[in-house]
Amino acid sequence: MGRFRLEVRKVTGYITLIEPRTRRGLIEYRLRIVTLGGERITAYIRKPPPWLKLGTPADITVIHAEDRLLIDQISRKSGLRELRVAPTMIDEIAREAFTVVSGRIDDKFFSIPILDDYLVSRLPDKVPSKVYCIFSESEGGLRIFELISEREYRIFTNARRILNKIIGNEKKINEYVKGLLEDYVKEFD
Repeated sequence: MGRFRLEVRKVTGYITLIEPRTRRGLIEYRLRIVTLGGERITAYIRKPPPWLKLGTPADITVIHAEDRLLIDQISRKSGLRELRVAPTMIDEIAREAFTVVSGRIDDKFFSIPILDDYLVSRLPDKVPSKVYCIFSESEGGLRIFELISEREYRIFTNARRILNKIIGNEKKINEYVKGLLEDYVKEFD
């Protein structure tokens, strides 16, 4: 019998995207994680914990299965501050030797270089443009971890609302499904 080894990896980082999707008829969530070292990881989870939201720091154990990373364990990371998520107006994008983005967050002006190719690819085509930024502010200045379009943000907030309703009604849903299955089995008796 063939043996295989699953590659397990532990990472600490921030959740910068939570995207509901279906795979083989089941709901799963694609999470984008930015590690403390700046690496971007995409991993999948079937049942996200209720505390999970954009900008949350987490300790995550992922398993490499086929061509995907699956989340085996996830817990909130203590000792790290949550990142802020805020609507952001991007007024100007200057593409010279490197890309500089200027705009406003909470009516405060900012202008910062974007050196991450992934973030550059996420910049809007037209300016001015409203996006949502996941960022941190410190003595060193502003650091953007993720740019989310208005559409993506609406999808996320609606999915979060639906997930909270499902979690709140999980017992009722399970009882209903159990009743359906029992009725189905009775048809064959």
